[in-house]
Amino acid sequence: MELNGLTALVTGGAAGIGAGIAERLAAEGMHVIIADLDERSGSIMAERIGGSFLRTDLANPADVRAAVDAAGPVAVLVNNAGGIEEPCFPAAEPAKWEQTLDLNLRAVMLATQLVLGPMRERGGGTIINIASTAGLGTAVHDSPEYAVAKAGLIHFSKWVAAKYGPHHIRCNTVSPGGVGDSQRGGSKFAEIYSARTPLRRMARSTDVAEMVRFLISPKSDYITGQNILVDGGWTIY
Repeated sequence: MELNGLTALVTGGAAGIGAGIAERLAAEGMHVIIADLDERSGSIMAERIGGSFLRTDLANPADVRAAVDAAGPVAVLVNNAGGIEEPCFPAAEPAKWEQTLDLNLRAVMLATQLVLGPMRERGGGTIINIASTAGLGTAVHDSPEYAVAKAGLIHFSKWVAAKYGPHHIRCNTVSPGGVGDSQRGGSKFAEIYSARTPLRRMARSTDVAEMVRFLISPKSDYITGQNILVDGGWTIY
């Protein structure tokens, strides 16, 4: 799939990993639509890359539908929006668990559901879901609700790949480890993480963006249903 002139919808593209992805895809000549709740940062980023901005609360199904409708036919969907706010389980109220699943899993499900039909009619497309090494179950995560959501996202992506591959729709997951320019925890966390990682540094948003770019390029047109780790070898141990 040639990228120049195609439209990509990137959720959570106002800052951090999402902004890195939006910038990288725009550099390939794609028209990038950023869907994010942060109107100020999203608008600035969209103007910088020559794209468009849609103010969207990804945890709100009505907003997700409105964003996909406003974006129109897209060749690429990058479900990047996600995250967690403290307090986490078990200190948080039960509703907090639902809110985390809404943002990190249900929003992805709904956005994907809404683009599958149009992609099929247009002869194909690519969906990239940004998960996390938290969803692999290789270590206990401080936020079990977040880890559960990301684990579900990885398995959901495999289902989409299996069911829609015959319609030339590819779906892959990218799972970053610690990302230095979008990670909470400060310098101490970065020091500990880097010391345990074979490459001795945290990931950068550009590392994740390059993987996304590869997975939507013609060079990867036989890759689908995969969960690609961008963690510098963190999960080796």
